[in-house]
Formats: sequence, C-alpha cells, structure tokens
Amino acid sequence: MSDQALSIDLDQAQRVVDKHFPHEHRSTVAALIALQDTGYSHTSDIKTYVVDLLKSGSTSAPTTSCFLTIARPTPSVTPYHQSSLPLVAKLLSLIRTNTAIPIRESTLDTSLSLIPFHYLLSPLSPFTSSSIVSLPAARASGQLSDKAQLSIDLLLGAFLGQLHNGVQNDWYGRPTLEDTQTPPSDMGYSWQETFTGCLDELLAHVESDEAAYGMSLPYTDIRQYLSRAIGSFLFDDVEVPSLIWFTGSEDDIYITLPSSSQVKESAEPGTIAAILPNVGHALWGDPLLEAFMMGDTSRVAEGNGPSKAFMEGYVAGGGGPVLVFPRQKTKRIWYSVFLALVVLTKYGPIREGEELWVKEKRKWARETLDVCISALKDAPCY
Repeated sequence: MSDQALSIDLDQAQRVVDKHFPHEHRSTVAALIALQDTGYSHTSDIKTYVVDLLKSGSTSAPTTSCFLTIARPTPSVTPYHQSSLPLVAKLLSLIRTNTAIPIRESTLDTSLSLIPFHYLLSPLSPFTSSSIVSLPAARASGQLSDKAQLSIDLLLGAFLGQLHNGVQNDWYGRPTLEDTQTPPSDMGYSWQETFTGCLDELLAHVESDEAAYGMSLPYTDIRQYLSRAIGSFLFDDVEVPSLIWFTGSEDDIYITLPSSSQVKESAEPGTIAAILPNVGHALWGDPLLEAFMMGDTSRVAEGNGPSKAFMEGYVAGGGGPVLVFPRQKTKRIWYSVFLALVVLTKYGPIREGEELWVKEKRKWARETLDVCISALKDAPCY
C-alpha cells in the first residue's frame, strides 16, 4: 500500500470541478465532506466525498453537490480481491445499462494530471451534504415512519432482483477489466468449485496467522463440515453467474430525509440520493451470497435471510427463489462465514490506535464466525 494519505483538499477538488463541469455551471467548492465508509464494503484504497458547490459569485448557501470518489492507482494486495476504480466504473456501467437501479453516469479519470489518484466524478445533484444521511443513520434517527421503512425494504429488494436478473456472465469468480468469454485460471464454470476455493484460501490465511488475528477456529471441524456440504452439492444449485455486490449493505445507501416540517406519520420515504460506488468486492456468483441476504445480524446463524418486504421486492424485481429449502439456509450460513472471513482479513491483524468502528467490525466478524460454525455442525445439506 502507498504511504501517501488517501485524501484531497479544497483546491484539488476545485481543479476537478473546473475541468469537468461546463462553463455555464461554473461553481466554487464550498465544502468537501468525506463520507464515513464503515460498512462491509470498506477498503483503504477508495474514498468518496460529497462536494458542496456554490454558483460563482453567489452569497447564498450551497444548493447543489456532486460525489467525488478517489482511489489509489494500484489497489493493495489483500487476501480477498478488491477491484481497481476503472473496473468499478465498468461494473457500474453494466448495472446502469441493464437495470433501472438509479446509478448516474459518472466520469472516470485515470490521468493523474489533477490529483495523484484515479477518480470518479458524478453529475450535479440538487442537494447538499447536510441534507443526506446513510440509511442506517436514518433508521436510527426515528425520522422514518414504519411505512417509509417498509417501502425502502421493497425498493432495495427490487434493486437486488434487477441486478441479479439483469447483469449476468458466462463464468463464476472475480470480474475482469477485459471482456472475455473464458474465465481466468483461478475462476471457473462451477460455482461450488469457485466459491469453496475462495473460502479455503481465506481460511488458510487466517489459520497461518491466527495469533495476530486474536482468535482460534476449529479448522478441522470447519473443513469436515465443508466436505459434507461439497459432497451434498450444496453450492451447485446456481444456474447462471449473476453480478453479486457481495459486501454491499445499507451503509452504502444515502437518502434524503423528510423535511422537519412534515409530520412523521404522513412523511413519504426518504428519496435515495446516492448508492456509493463501493462495488470493489463484487463477483460473478450466487445471488444468495449478497450481504443483504444475511438479514438480521443478530440472527445470522439461522440463515433466514432478509425481511419479507425485501424478498417481495426482490421477486418483483426479477430475482428468483433463494431461500425456500433448509439446505439453502445452510448455504446462507456458509456465506456469512465467508463474509466474516473477508471482513476479518480486510482489516488485518489487530493494530494499536484503531478507530472504534474498526474494532466493532472485527468483533462482529469473530462473533459471526463463532455462532455460524457452531450452527454448521448439524445444519442440513439435503
């Protein structure tokens, strides 16, 4: 990883804005707000800002903004892959052209001529940083009515259904920047082989340095449970490789809240203002692998999946039945194990001076591994 801090200042943001927005929309950067990326999708190589803009010469408050995502030119080497920003831009383009998910066309610049990072710049939006909030924060604020929360669940489910039905591939595994009909050597045409290979690599990585990760897992038992699952062809029921966001979660969704003048009971749902371009961990695979399919994190070892409203939206959006049989719940538990290993290895061994949210994510990963591995002992594979 580069020692250069992943950040830009107001002057650098202004240079980007001056280059990409037409002269008639000439704007001054009034504020540069880094969004807190504390979800499963977090990487140390990508950061997104909201850039609040003033019309040049105006003395009023900002009324527009844009999103500016910066990334290191070369992603860090990590146990689980993370895509470069050009590949992220390609995936976003596939989503935009094959679904109705509201992802606007952004500008990719890899020239390094204005700032020492690759960047992705969104079009102008009619709101500022102070009027949007992450979906978890909106839910916690109490400003969303039950009706609003239900509508959001339906909408998110529909988005995932469109994604899985509309963006598909010929083979399983990590995406590539180059278009190819044949998979790279470490990918393949069998989801079971591809997934279990990735899982085993992560497991071996943690096992080789478990003291640094501060935990010990029952590796022999885990591999025994996995052999039983493979022998029962647990992961071989996936017919078509879909684009899986994988680590995407509500932390990556930003909405505009109802105004304070509205009565809570009659307030319409907040409008989705932005879906952050945090698709660096995406892969071609099984729709059930989505972190959204994990459901309530306090009941992760049950494998029951998300809310009824979410699944209704998912089916309406074109998604297929993913949690019908007991064996599919077992598969979902395995996917939670995989997500926990990705989160654990992404943050690496314990370091002094870590932020609290990093400690919380690592704690979540450890606890999830504990409860899910215990549940897999007697989980049905038939």
